[in-house]
Amino acid sequence: MPPTQKAVLISLACNANDAGHCWPSLTTICERTCFGRTAVIEAIKWLEAHGVIRADRSDRYRTTYTVTPSQYRGHELVRLPDQSASRTSPSGGALVRLPDDEVRQPDDEVRQTDTNRKEPSRTVSKSNRKESRATALPCPGDVDPQTWADWLALRKAKKAPVTETVLKSARAESVKAGMPLTDFLAVWCARGSQGLQADWLKPNERAGPSPVKPSASANFRGKTYAGTPIHELPPDLRAAAERAMRDD
Repeated sequence: MPPTQKAVLISLACNANDAGHCWPSLTTICERTCFGRTAVIEAIKWLEAHGVIRADRSDRYRTTYTVTPSQYRGHELVRLPDQSASRTSPSGGALVRLPDDEVRQPDDEVRQTDTNRKEPSRTVSKSNRKESRATALPCPGDVDPQTWADWLALRKAKKAPVTETVLKSARAESVKAGMPLTDFLAVWCARGSQGLQADWLKPNERAGPSPVKPSASANFRGKTYAGTPIHELPPDLRAAAERAMRDD
């Protein structure tokens, strides 16, 4: 038996049950024999023609094969003389090809629907990543940009989504707490938690971030008041100058 047909027959026999029945897909046979789809189809036609297998194609979703080695008609094979001078072939008149009836015939009756469906790829393509970046929420007008960036970084670290629903919920909680949204998000970032509700806030957190009070020296840095009348001095300097005059 030629090697391609023999390999396909062995594959079918390995899949067959005790009654000789099996129903592997063409893809499975190709994977097991390492032959292409067309070669496998031709081999199945040959095996059917020589009585080695029977194929039942009444089911549109699969073909059931019955292995019948006892009905193999091997006497129909032909042997050719040695042609080693012109082509690679065994010496001694070994089997090198089949009769002319092996010429390819229309194989519509052998082709079948391949039931081995592959699962869709879950790989994130570049277009998907670009779409995700394009749909990122913009910074609301009432939120400090730096606070918004910190909050987005926190959500990313927590692997939490940033959607309109989440932002709407955060705004509702900030109203419930009596705080601007930007202060509410700033407290959220300071806590470093995945979520935050108004009921969880402490009194000092509800007050929002404390304003930074400028130092007294900042008011006079880079300025000189030499020769300035006392009544034109800033209040702090004027009071100090008046105290100095009284002490004198």
